[in-house]
Amino acid sequence: MKYVVTAACILLFASLQAPVVMANNFQENQLKADQHYQQGDFKKAHKAYLKLAKKGDHYSQDRVSQMYTRGEGKSANLTHAYAWSVLAAESGDEHLLSNSDLLLQSTEDPAKAQSSAAKLKKKYGKQALEKKAAMMAAREKQRKSGSCTGTHLACSRG
Repeated sequence: MKYVVTAACILLFASLQAPVVMANNFQENQLKADQHYQQGDFKKAHKAYLKLAKKGDHYSQDRVSQMYTRGEGKSANLTHAYAWSVLAAESGDEHLLSNSDLLLQSTEDPAKAQSSAAKLKKKYGKQALEKKAAMMAAREKQRKSGSCTGTHLACSRG
């Protein structure tokens, strides 16, 4: 019985620390991206910011947008810059909202830019990421409850 209680306490402690570790890794990755940018290694910075941007980090989404605007790390592309600025603007920051509007006005084809933004938002926007997180939580709940046995297909339907 003593071992069961000890194991349960260890598992509880580990599960409480997981969000802290994830947050620290997130901050570390953001710092690394910033360092790459400051050192002028725009390809590495773009790759690092893009990875964070796809996870919903508005700061990184804005950085990716700025880098596409200036052609840093990738060829300048105002359509991509606008699309990422739309995701960054989901934060509600007035500056990011106005920046997004200015970028749309600067694109050669506003309809194409809006279509590109809609596709990106469908994949990496706030609602899309919340839906993905809910599905992952449901799968984890099934896995922990034991209702996910046999094939992996039963779990993946979440």
